[in-house]
Amino acid sequence: MEEDATNGSNMENVLPCLIPRIGMKFRNPDEGWRFWLAYSGQKGFDVRKRYSNTSKIDGNVTSCRFVCANQGHRGKDKKGYEVKCHRAETRTDCEVRMGLVKDKEFGGYKVYDLNLEHNHNLHLPETFHLMVSQRKISDLQAFEIETADDSGIGPKASHELACRQVGGPLNLSYTIRDHKNYLRGKRQREMVYGQAGSMLKYFQDKMVENPAFQYATQMDAEEKIANIFWADARMIADYIHFGDIVSFDTTFGTNRESRPFGVFVGFNQFRQTIVFGAALMYDETFESFKWLFETFLQAHSGKQPKTIYTDQDYAMGKAIEQVFQETWHGLCSFHIMQNAIKHLPLRQKEKGLNVLADFSACMFEYEDKEKFEREFAILRTKVEKQSWLDSIYKLKEKWAECYMKHVCTLGMRSTQLSESLNNDLKIHFKSDFDIIRFLKHFERVVQGKRNNELNSEFESRKKIPRVIIKIPMLLQASKSYTPIVFEAFQGQYERSMTACAKVLDGNNEYLVATGSLGEDVVLDEEYIVIGNPLDQTAICSCNLFNRIGIICAHALKVLDLMNIKSLPTQYILKRWTRQARSGTVQDKNGRIVIENPKFDAMRRYRYFSQKLLNLAHRAAYYPECTSLMDNTIDLLGQQIEDKINICSGPFNAEKNATQVDIVVPNDTLSNAQLKKKEVRIRSSKRQKFGWEGKHKGRKKGQSKNILHVQAPKVYQNSEQAQEVKETSNPASINIQFHKEYNTINSFTQLLTGASSDDLKTENFFEL
Repeated sequence: MEEDATNGSNMENVLPCLIPRIGMKFRNPDEGWRFWLAYSGQKGFDVRKRYSNTSKIDGNVTSCRFVCANQGHRGKDKKGYEVKCHRAETRTDCEVRMGLVKDKEFGGYKVYDLNLEHNHNLHLPETFHLMVSQRKISDLQAFEIETADDSGIGPKASHELACRQVGGPLNLSYTIRDHKNYLRGKRQREMVYGQAGSMLKYFQDKMVENPAFQYATQMDAEEKIANIFWADARMIADYIHFGDIVSFDTTFGTNRESRPFGVFVGFNQFRQTIVFGAALMYDETFESFKWLFETFLQAHSGKQPKTIYTDQDYAMGKAIEQVFQETWHGLCSFHIMQNAIKHLPLRQKEKGLNVLADFSACMFEYEDKEKFEREFAILRTKVEKQSWLDSIYKLKEKWAECYMKHVCTLGMRSTQLSESLNNDLKIHFKSDFDIIRFLKHFERVVQGKRNNELNSEFESRKKIPRVIIKIPMLLQASKSYTPIVFEAFQGQYERSMTACAKVLDGNNEYLVATGSLGEDVVLDEEYIVIGNPLDQTAICSCNLFNRIGIICAHALKVLDLMNIKSLPTQYILKRWTRQARSGTVQDKNGRIVIENPKFDAMRRYRYFSQKLLNLAHRAAYYPECTSLMDNTIDLLGQQIEDKINICSGPFNAEKNATQVDIVVPNDTLSNAQLKKKEVRIRSSKRQKFGWEGKHKGRKKGQSKNILHVQAPKVYQNSEQAQEVKETSNPASINIQFHKEYNTINSFTQLLTGASSDDLKTENFFEL
């Protein structure tokens, strides 16, 4: 069959050196196969291997044949009559082939059988990249595909970017279908040990990369994984520097297993969110929380925070009381206010009373305990049902301002840092993610928070803070504090300039009141300050420095009266300074924590990659330069391999000295199992209850149903589990009804004065 005009033009486009000939020699069959692929790629037809004969003596290939993909005929399908949509025929019994035989006299292989006449149409040059034999994902392309997937870039956008980088899809060696198939195969390989085993393998790989990585699992009586906790090297270092204030909260709907996902967070010297650890929990029982908090302390060398904020959960509070014995436990003011909105009337118009505003004043305004008790008693008279007020009053030490004057909170009054992080998690997460994708996307969210800190660090070094008056104390503070903390300190200094002070009995006691000076002097509440010129101290009864870590305006006024013009070092808290991260950090095993062991290698990689890319871009337009660069890279690559082989011994010795080798049997990973939660499976059509038949739809403002499944508890030993198993009833389903309030966030902003941005990031100082 003669070839058409298109086929003839294809032959003209084939390089003469790629046209096969009888007697052509190759060193091995693989070299011949690569030649056949290159020829077919320029000619325009798919190829495959027909057969390969091997010697029974040495096992070497004696002969082989490469053919066109259209060779032969498709076998008869025995079930063809049952198929509705038959596949299109692709075989045309094409005779194009190239046969190789081993040359016993000279060695290698030579072409002994050749036929280049096709009996079918060849592909157009514009579609050569779609041929199966020409589609291949290289190691570098695989790395780029995985990097894009880990960064949250979809396959379509990632493939389009790869096409643009090489000048169009014609120059790319794979299609969008190959892209998706590679990702599917990658995820299947990652989950080869199942959910639990793959998770353990992921954690163990992290420990090999950096021995400072910590993880722990809790097993139930059946040796199934119930609770998981982990923290990387950066989290360990962050907790050493900024672990004085911690917020803990759990969120749902982030993983396929429907497990509560808990995160320990705090804030750094720029008052930005940082993560201290994360946990996937089986349930929210006292046993689970106790294990989690004990594991958290073990991972962080037993260091307890000064303050921890949580929501009003009884099991969580009981576990904190037993584990964090040196820590003050505070309740989230935002959650308390939401509960107040649910349980207290918004306004009693017949009495002209605003109950929520009065409750907010009890929470944030009253610093005197007697005044708090008096106002709270008045609040009781304004509410008809006092059951919720009685329950929250018993916990007044955990949320009322007057009982928190001596507590170090650094300005935190709620778990809004945790809520903000949970919102970011829900943006990036999907509930159908497998455990590995869940962990990788969590790394993305955490890395985003760390990138924000790097941006703030860059801006703080680039921009000079605004100083209202060029005096030594403010200049000293501007160089020591981070910009956001300096603004707060400068605000206190401005207030000290308008403060009035008088000496009490004795030379070291002062009565100081701040305010605004004008035609009429308006002063705030007076505070007693005890000054000591010898120690350069000024202790104020407002306790702002103990609570926030910033010296107050009253103490600054007394320091000025004692002629102390520079800020004493004891009033510069390191966690608020630019050098907050200075110094080395050790993990629980006494090893120095290195946050990123590959940092220097990645810097060198970035340097050389940019250099070589620029060189390749310039050489690509000149064939002579391209040939020179190709030969030079081959020679350089061989020299580098030789050098690596020489240095591999000392390098591995140094590597073994700093890293931990973990070898876990594959059967251990394969047998690992996650404890399954008993969760009700929702059908596509919701089952209606008996009382719902009377109403076709739910009216606006009507409460909606939330089903809560009471999951089994986790027990520490098999005896305890067996004892409870014999006496317990099956898990019960509790139906709770909650009233919807669409104005919760806006009303809370009105009471606290918080902006919409403050709901994502905690207000700095509530003075």
